[in-house]
Amino acid sequence: MTLAGVTETYVFCSSHRQVPTRRAWSTRQLCRSQRRCRQWGGAPCTRCHRRFQTCRQALESPEGSGDEPVDIDQLAKRLSQEAEKVRQQQSRDRQTPEPTEGEDLAAELAQTMRDTGAQRPAEVSSPFGYENAAREADILAEVGDGGFAAQEFELLEQMGQLSWVTETQSENPMSLGQQRTAQQTAIIAFTARYYSNLPFQDPQPTLLKEYLPGARPLGCNELQLLNHLHTLPEQKWRAAYAPLSSDPPIVPLLGYFMAGQSEVGAKVSNSKSPPGGALWLVYKWEALRPLSEYAYASQSSGGILFGTNEEAALRSRCRMLRSIMRGTLQALAFCHSRSVAHGSMGSGSVLLSTYDDRRANDLIVKLDNFGFGRAHYACSLDLKGDDESCEQGAALFPGPKPLDEDHPLMLAQKEDLQALGGVFLELVFSALGSEGPSESTSGPALQRLLVDVFSGNMDEFRKYCEQEPDWQEAMLLLDQWDGAGWNLIRDLAAGAMSASKLVDNHFCRV
Repeated sequence: MTLAGVTETYVFCSSHRQVPTRRAWSTRQLCRSQRRCRQWGGAPCTRCHRRFQTCRQALESPEGSGDEPVDIDQLAKRLSQEAEKVRQQQSRDRQTPEPTEGEDLAAELAQTMRDTGAQRPAEVSSPFGYENAAREADILAEVGDGGFAAQEFELLEQMGQLSWVTETQSENPMSLGQQRTAQQTAIIAFTARYYSNLPFQDPQPTLLKEYLPGARPLGCNELQLLNHLHTLPEQKWRAAYAPLSSDPPIVPLLGYFMAGQSEVGAKVSNSKSPPGGALWLVYKWEALRPLSEYAYASQSSGGILFGTNEEAALRSRCRMLRSIMRGTLQALAFCHSRSVAHGSMGSGSVLLSTYDDRRANDLIVKLDNFGFGRAHYACSLDLKGDDESCEQGAALFPGPKPLDEDHPLMLAQKEDLQALGGVFLELVFSALGSEGPSESTSGPALQRLLVDVFSGNMDEFRKYCEQEPDWQEAMLLLDQWDGAGWNLIRDLAAGAMSASKLVDNHFCRV
């Protein structure tokens, strides 16, 4: 780009910083730009080479020679023309009937997994309910191309990781009741910067989840469910750039790609990398925060002069708790109404837009972690390709058919509601306890009291809570409006009412 007689071009990829280069391009600089990206398991960085060729042609062209300033209008016109060429090329590629890279990869994965499934059960089996690893390829083929490539991202920081624990009974007959536990890392989350490589589109922050080879079925399940709840956007950069919105009330998935494992993933992964390596899901970065950390967050206060005293702070806290419950029930109702069960409801799966109690009216709640979820599809994967059967079924049943109470999906949705009851208990007692969050206010401890000690008797559990001096503020909140809070907990524990009906509870009116 030439401004005021200075020629300066940039070359970058997902793992390289922007490198300003003046005029000449040496062979040494080209070799540095083409070095392999270690972040993506040794995948060759070819985008830098293409950008080098483009920049070199621009520098060697007659229009780019000389030290005279370039007309900005002409430059903008040329950039627009180049952008139009790129869009036309992408449009032609989409119209071409040849299989895309994602479809080729899915077919290769399916064939390889079917051939090796019986010989390598340790690598293709998983604790996530998949019958065989070929199911992964079917899901990837159903979703289609992920719309991203590894070279378009620059990993910035590791956000955290999730692990699963497997328990196996000891084979020694003398050690009755003893179990062996093994913990294995399944998911690693990163903040990343996304480069669309198109004019006038600045890099955008994103969230990446790396599903290690052993947990890839978990990522495929989440990919399928999120795509079912809200179709993946076609305009990736525009979706990543869009402001925060409460619709839909789930984490916004932008797409996915297959690539090698990260350096962190390669160290913690115990299984050999299957074809395609790790599965990477790309989410829009919205700076949401988990509900599990809400009770620990400090609240900002303006002091008595600004009308914020202890009594007003307590009212704001109670209003925030009711707003959180309302938003969580609405998000869960959104999923249940679309025949989806979350499968792992917990405080870590509920995300909040803010921890500030004074902004309860502006709170946005979204659900995350759908890897253990399940769905009931009107046209299942078994009918894939039979569009006529799907259309006939839609004509015969214009609305979704009601399911039996003992249907697996209905039972899973009931478990969602029961799990949310435990989250609600932990939220209220942790946020309003005089000593703050503690072991006694944790979800497992409260659940043991209610289920194991009092056998689900809510009245006895309530009498026990009244005797705890640290829980008096929580009791006052739950007792308001003729015990609306306790009624909500009771209905959640029973799991008989739908989430959409529970939103109408007086406790959730904010």
